[in-house]
Amino acid sequence: MNGVKIVSASRRRASAILVLLLMLCPVSGCIFPEETIPENDAQAQDPPLSEPNNLSTQCIEFEGVDRCWTLLVPATVSTEQPVPLVLDLHGYGHTSASQMNISSFASLAVEEQLIVAYPQGYDSFWGLGFDGIENDLDDVGFLSAVIESVTEAYPVDEARIHMSGWSNGCKMTQRFAVETQGVVASIGCMSGYLMTEAPSTYIAPVPFMEVHGVLDTTVSYADNTAMTVYYFQNTVGFNKGAMQNLEYWADLNGCSGAAPEVITVNADYDIRGYSDCTSNAEVRLMSLFSSGHNPYLSGNPTNTQSTAILWDFMSQFALETIEDES
Repeated sequence: MNGVKIVSASRRRASAILVLLLMLCPVSGCIFPEETIPENDAQAQDPPLSEPNNLSTQCIEFEGVDRCWTLLVPATVSTEQPVPLVLDLHGYGHTSASQMNISSFASLAVEEQLIVAYPQGYDSFWGLGFDGIENDLDDVGFLSAVIESVTEAYPVDEARIHMSGWSNGCKMTQRFAVETQGVVASIGCMSGYLMTEAPSTYIAPVPFMEVHGVLDTTVSYADNTAMTVYYFQNTVGFNKGAMQNLEYWADLNGCSGAAPEVITVNADYDIRGYSDCTSNAEVRLMSLFSSGHNPYLSGNPTNTQSTAILWDFMSQFALETIEDES
């Protein structure tokens, strides 16, 4: 019988910082859906790719519905050398094309030799598994089918499959991680929380990092109750803020420590989290002090390379299949 554990390729640790920053997180003054992101955020894009790449739209019929994704395969990827696969999920009201334009994974694909799939949510939405925020489709199953299709057709290292996303896509990324086992080596995403309790089947912990703007008024950094009630009639508001989400994932992954350690801090952001966790499944939160709902390089005012920092964390991890001698 096979089991799965997480192996950290690099256990990098920054020097401990002596002083924790006290971040003042304003209560959300307005709530607006993701499709009404301020114009400068919505139009900001990665620079065009500088070399030819294989870009295609691929579709399958899933549950009687045509479901599609955009696939980016750098021209330099060799068929003889398996490379990591990243699924990058768009936010509510957005598309696979818009996610490719804003998230910076397209640039990283060329630099880091990654295959990146940008799945399209049904009606530009990802179902999150509870009443008021469900689309009656098996999005976990669809994303699993995307992974299966891409790994069968391209040189993917199946030990290094990762998932990312923004907002609704970030929430879906976390849902996928807790509802599947031994599929993704790590997840890292932007501006979203796990919206339902992890099922009891979550026994192989997944390394997790979230990036969130302290000034986010769409998915509040401090307390997201207003949004969950307004949009989804979800009075529970399972994870209400970025720190609560961090602590929940630390509990899920069996991390030790009375409080998160400070990994990095500077004038623009800090990173804190837990490193001593079951099966090396570390947990991180990156807080951008001047950013709103779009913390990508395309949207944050300090030009912080947030996706590159996120990938630096995610890429440390790989799945290793181990034999159960019993």
